[in-house]
Amino acid sequence: MTEFLSTALLHRISRCLFVLGIVGFTALLFGCGGGSSSGTNIAPNSASASSLFSPSSTQASSSNTDSSAAVSSSAELSSASSISSIASSASSGLIVISGQITYDFIPHDESDNGLDYAATTTMPVRGLVVELLDANNNILSSSITTTNGDYSFTVTRDLPVRVRVKAQLVSPQINNQASWNFKVTDNTSNNDLYAMNGSLLVAAPSTAVRNLHAASGWTGNAYTQPRIAAPFAILDAIYTGLERLLSADNSVQLPSLELRWSPNNITADGELDLGEIGTSFYRDDLNAIYLLGGQDEDTDEYDRHVILHEWGHYIEAKLSRSDNIGGDHQGDDKLDMRVAMSEGFANAFSAMLLDDPVYRDASGEAQASGFQITVNRINNAVRGWYSEASIQSVLYNFYTSDNNKTARNFSDIFTIIRRENYRSSDAFVSVYLFAEQLRLAMPAVSVGFNSLLTGQNIAITDRFGSGESNSGGAVANLPVYKNLPVNNTSVNVCSSNENGSYNKLGVSQFLLLNIVSSGRYELKATASPQGASVSDPDLYLYQQGQLIAQAESATADDETINRFLSVGTYILEVVEASALDSDVSASVDQCFNVRALPN
Repeated sequence: MTEFLSTALLHRISRCLFVLGIVGFTALLFGCGGGSSSGTNIAPNSASASSLFSPSSTQASSSNTDSSAAVSSSAELSSASSISSIASSASSGLIVISGQITYDFIPHDESDNGLDYAATTTMPVRGLVVELLDANNNILSSSITTTNGDYSFTVTRDLPVRVRVKAQLVSPQINNQASWNFKVTDNTSNNDLYAMNGSLLVAAPSTAVRNLHAASGWTGNAYTQPRIAAPFAILDAIYTGLERLLSADNSVQLPSLELRWSPNNITADGELDLGEIGTSFYRDDLNAIYLLGGQDEDTDEYDRHVILHEWGHYIEAKLSRSDNIGGDHQGDDKLDMRVAMSEGFANAFSAMLLDDPVYRDASGEAQASGFQITVNRINNAVRGWYSEASIQSVLYNFYTSDNNKTARNFSDIFTIIRRENYRSSDAFVSVYLFAEQLRLAMPAVSVGFNSLLTGQNIAITDRFGSGESNSGGAVANLPVYKNLPVNNTSVNVCSSNENGSYNKLGVSQFLLLNIVSSGRYELKATASPQGASVSDPDLYLYQQGQLIAQAESATADDETINRFLSVGTYILEVVEASALDSDVSASVDQCFNVRALPN
């Protein structure tokens, strides 16, 4: 399964497990490396395409066949608007270099969810940066490929030039319109930007048409050739998602993002720069998505739902808010509601962007197996506010409730998660918060949404889940938020690993603290006498989803936070440390008496 690693998770990095800032366009060029090799001729009257495809030089086919495809000059996502151009005073001394850039796309076999190499198709490389270079790799001109993968440059006749396409999806530079900058880099090679080079050839009529193709590298039984198509397949999935996002908001400003993929990225946990990434995931502190690439194990470059799932986490983090604490998860788990909401949203989001409710992930020997998730399933084995299967079902089925799956309901969902009252809520981000904001902003569509909630055993209530009756099998899980009075009255809560450790339902208990007078306060948790012989409570204090204080000392049986608190609403999370630890096999069920007092 894919995973989300959030900033909120970092304070627990010792117990378990979002590229750099926005980089200038010129700076990106240095990541492309050299590229002086001209490659080997593939066939008579055909030019090869040597590649800057890191970490090693690879080859892609390039032909000089005629092309009658017109190059669009419209300034939109599909444009080929020039970033810079070369000028000449003598029109007779110029020649147009043009062509199409394509890649191998490998779909899934619906019978086993593996990759179907026999059904490989040629797809256009859309919206990526394409450059014309001279013999010294100086950039003469730069543009963006069209929706057909076409490009066109005007250059001085008889000048030796090559074409380079970067694994970089950028927006046309148009004022007051949407912007984006996404690139695929190799985390096992200093985060170098992937790119594919054509051969260095004299600009002449015989070499005017230059088509570049990125091959998959699959030769029948294995990847025995460089996997040039992979970065382009990854960005084409993002391009598809981007088109849908722009249908909801054509002025959205998207922060830059790296998608870090390598054939060395495997399921072992360890050093990211060695490819030991464990799983595909998004890291907000790194502003990067890491994607698996290890053949015969788990490769994700053609798993479009997986890619867009992680992109959904990026959208949450950069345009909305996520309180996801990360960790392992699957559809039949009873999860911490913060995890259930984020993972259910990301699954539904990827399905919406692709208009495909069957989420597939290929893996195994020869990528011939895998799993699928039916995102729109109603009769889920586990249903409730703590189930990612329930959340994805509610969101996706709300999206498709409009006839013919028009953009309206997608736009509704995108609008809700960007509302200020959603992003700055005093409650954690959960299905309750989403439902409350939907009812307030769009009451006309809330009736159908409420029906979907009750179908998943989720109460129609406020952002705090007040009055929820679905406990997930343990009365200690209700109320969802316990009220913590500011006096000497204690509130008893219990932390349990009954449903699993760390991010599962019952591990964390949440207490709602309303401060009406600014000052210093003491928040204290003490083990109940009937609990384990030795306990280790941990406390985490949040305001509007931000961790503002924590107490994780090794002191047995009690824990305290002392700090100044201004007027406002806070959430205190109480956990038993051993319930966070996946290495603890014993049953944990520890209760605490929690108090809040002026100090």
